[in-house]
This record gives sequence, C-alpha cells and structure tokens, in this order.
Amino acid sequence: MYAGYVGPYKHFLFMSGFRYILERGSKKHTCPACGRKTFVVYIDTMTNQAVTGDYGRCDREVNCGYFRKPGHVPAFIPSAIKVNPAPAVNIPVEILKQYRTSYSGNSFVQYLAKLFGADIASELVTRYQIGTSNNRWPGAAIFWFINQAGEIRAGQVKLFDHDGHTAKYQDKEGNVKSATTWIHSILQRGFMLKKQPLPTWLESYTQQSGSYISCLFGEQLLKQDKTKPVAIVEAPATAIVASVYMPEFIWLAAGSLSYLNSERTKALHGRKVVLFPDLSTDGKAFIRWQQVAKELSNFMFIQVSDILELHATEDDRQKGCDLRDFLTHLKPAIGKDSEGNLLKVTLQNLTFEIKSLVAVSCPGKYTDGLQLVTFEMVGGGHCEAIVDGSGEFYSGEFSESLKRMWGNDFKIGQAGNADCWLSIKC
Repeated sequence: MYAGYVGPYKHFLFMSGFRYILERGSKKHTCPACGRKTFVVYIDTMTNQAVTGDYGRCDREVNCGYFRKPGHVPAFIPSAIKVNPAPAVNIPVEILKQYRTSYSGNSFVQYLAKLFGADIASELVTRYQIGTSNNRWPGAAIFWFINQAGEIRAGQVKLFDHDGHTAKYQDKEGNVKSATTWIHSILQRGFMLKKQPLPTWLESYTQQSGSYISCLFGEQLLKQDKTKPVAIVEAPATAIVASVYMPEFIWLAAGSLSYLNSERTKALHGRKVVLFPDLSTDGKAFIRWQQVAKELSNFMFIQVSDILELHATEDDRQKGCDLRDFLTHLKPAIGKDSEGNLLKVTLQNLTFEIKSLVAVSCPGKYTDGLQLVTFEMVGGGHCEAIVDGSGEFYSGEFSESLKRMWGNDFKIGQAGNADCWLSIKC
C-alpha cells in the first residue's frame, strides 16, 4: 500500500536496533481508521521500503488513536561488527539568534501581551527563548526545545490566531490542518525551492537516527533551580502561560501527548513533578499520562493532576481544552469536605480554607504507599497534605528520604477533623 523507495533511511540503517521504524520527516499518508492525511508508516530497515499493510501511527492520538506495529524485531547485525550510535546533531545557536526578531508581528507574543501586558510578555520571550518565523506563515512563533546542557534539539513552528488558538490552513488537497511544523522542515524546503544544497549541519540533522527532540520544552530552566517542583503540560504555549499563573512550578511541555516518555524526561531524575494532561472526550489523554507516570515513578516523584477531569463540562471535553483554557477562561469548582462545607486546614494556630484540588500523586517506589495531595487555597497559596493508600489524611511516620523529597517543612496540623502532615505556602 505504501511501497516505494525511502532514500534518507539508507544513511542510518540498523542504527535504531530495530528492523521496523516509523518514517522520519513530515510526509503523511491517509489513515486507514479516520481517513485523514495524518498517518506515519513503518519502514523496514532491511529493505528501505515502507511496510505493506496498515502498519503505522495516526498523529491524531486523542481523536483517532490508530497505532499498529509490525513488531519490534531486532535488526540483524553480525556479531563481529560493533555499531555505535552516531552522536546527536543539534541546531546551531546562530539559527536561533536569526529568529529573535519581528515580535510586533508574532501572533503568540501579541497574545501574551494582551493577557499580561508588554513587560511580562517580554520577560516570557526571554525566559523561553521564543522566536518568530515569517517563512511559511508570517507571524508564527518558534518554540525551541533546548536541553539542560543548552543544546538546541528542535524548533516547533506554530501560528496562532488573535484568541491564542492554533491557526488552521488548507493543504492542496483541501484538508484542514493545524498550522504547525518544524523549523528544520521549513529550512529544508527553502533550500530545495532555491535548488541549493543543504548546509552540512542541516543534512546531518535530518538524517540522524533517534528523535529530533529527545528533551522537554523549557528543560534549560531546570538548572536555574534544582529544588523547585516541575509541572508538565502537552503544549509549549500552555507551559508559558501557566508559568505566570502558577510560578511556584518550573513549567515544561512534552510537545505532544505521545512525546512524554522516559527518554525525554531523563533530566527530571529525583525531581518532584506534576503532570497536567489535556482533556479528551473519553479521558484517553488522562489515562495515557497516568500510565506513563507509573513508569516514570521509578526515578522521580510524580503526580497526575485531575483538576481538569473533575471540573470539565462535556463541551470542554469535546473542544479538548487544556490547562491554559482553564486558567484563562474556566473557573474551578470550590472544594468541599464530606459534609458539604469548605474544607479547612489548620497549622500552627492558623486556619485556611481550601479552594480546589490541584493534584494527587502517583505512588512510586519512593513513596512507601503514601501519596501527596496539593490544594489551592482561598485567597491564594497552596497546601500540601500527606494521605495514605486509602486516601485518608496521614499523621504517622514517614522515611527520611520522603522528607527530603517532599520537603522538611511538613508539620502535624489538622485537615477537617483529622490530624495530618501539612505544608502550607502562602
């Protein structure tokens, strides 16, 4: 069905260690499930050909979710030959600097200025290294994926409308698509149209094995504070906006629902992390990140926030709202105790009212069966409470390693009528 020569793959045959790999680049085929041109096929590295049949993955992970693997069969490599993976190729910093321009026409930066004012918008541009691309869609934003070592792994290009939503466009076949691409694809297309050879770095970059990204958006911010908790959302735009509303976290983004995995989160080893999955019609996004959180809990303390799932309307789910929509438009429900009253917490003779639940932890090997619950308080600030495996407030012993992980400022207080370990940050 998708037979044909796939030239670039000859440059990294066997480098993945698997016989079948997903096709690289921006080329898409028609999905056998939803009929959209959003399907990425599998390549047989033994033949450099696309695998016949409906083997591949649809990019519409929530609304379609089709994913059929031909089987990860290890490619044959003679035992006498040792193959070392080629080093990752990064985007030169000079390329990033070229796109630090035209912010007055950058639709996303202007959206930030409308939300927060020019001064905060300018600070966000600097903090997250936001760029501007006028090549394919004038006024599009560039979200650079920069790892903790300062290496530029990728640049996501996205055009926004005046309301801060991703703009749409029609391709040559009349299909409506999201105005999103990658900077290397734009550069590659530009040289091809001019019939010019690719620069050495760009040719090597597009031919490298493994992932172009291999890190989280905003990862470079981790080295500024090694103890501050981390929050992860799907979209870079959401991370940037949320960093203003909830500055108690370092805000990062996976870039896509399926991009969150152990490979791209290595820099978070030993950190406190909260995931904020997007909404979906059947909760598929939330369930998927819950499953990923269980895997990641082996090397970090991780929570999955269900604040959107708890307070979303059916219309919110149909629209696929995310935390940015929640923070800028939606109003969370007020948290109440079992008797219908506002839940109150008391610590050192000070009493606070709980506004809403923010996150509940995903227990891992570090937690000894305990979980951490994070609340937003009326009037501002956050409260963290420790609960046991059954969800009851906990006031017993917990290990020194947990104290170091959760913070040494926990003290015995009261949540409702129950004694509990509490930490309150006003």
